[in-house]
Amino acid sequence: MIKIIDNYRNLPIGKYLEILELSQDENVDALKQQVKTISILTGLTEDVVLSLPIAQYKELAGKTKFLENGYDGKLQVAKSYGLGGMELIPVKDFAKITTAQYVDFQSLSKEGDKCLVETLSTLLIPKGKKYMDGYEIEDVRQAIRENLSVADVLSLSAFFLTKFVKSIKDFQTYSIREIQKIPNREMRQRLMKQMQEAMEIHSKTNGDG
Repeated sequence: MIKIIDNYRNLPIGKYLEILELSQDENVDALKQQVKTISILTGLTEDVVLSLPIAQYKELAGKTKFLENGYDGKLQVAKSYGLGGMELIPVKDFAKITTAQYVDFQSLSKEGDKCLVETLSTLLIPKGKKYMDGYEIEDVRQAIRENLSVADVLSLSAFFLTKFVKSIKDFQTYSIREIQKIPNREMRQRLMKQMQEAMEIHSKTNGDG
């Protein structure tokens, strides 16, 4: 019996991103997309998929239907993730991250799905290590791509986004408080205006959700 991934809990994010890219390719017709999707979810080559008895093919195609709906399970962040022989610890306190880590997370997260794995690699750190110190970042990214499920990615993304937005708001609150202490009225007003403009740009870039 051919095994096929039929739910988001067992679907690695790397395979999901392949399927997502495939679905956006206007040069691939619906049937070809279905064959390629089955190939990704089973690990079989496309030629093998095409050589299957039609009844078996239809059965496998039916198990890909979960991709037509979003994940509706529980979103929960684990204390650690055992991925490809690595134990990765999610950063839960943004106050403790390094400046380089924060900058990398912010710049990569703006790229959306294209850099999703890379974004996660800034906040999933090997146990006992510090960001980019004592390990190869590409090893972490490969472990995430090949082993972290879509369900876990959604949980982590929601958690990290909430933390990121809060950290931005905390920084803005601190900055405004410090600007208000400036004796020079003209400089104070100019800096306050710049801060408000930056807040508006951030709001438009990230949306209200």
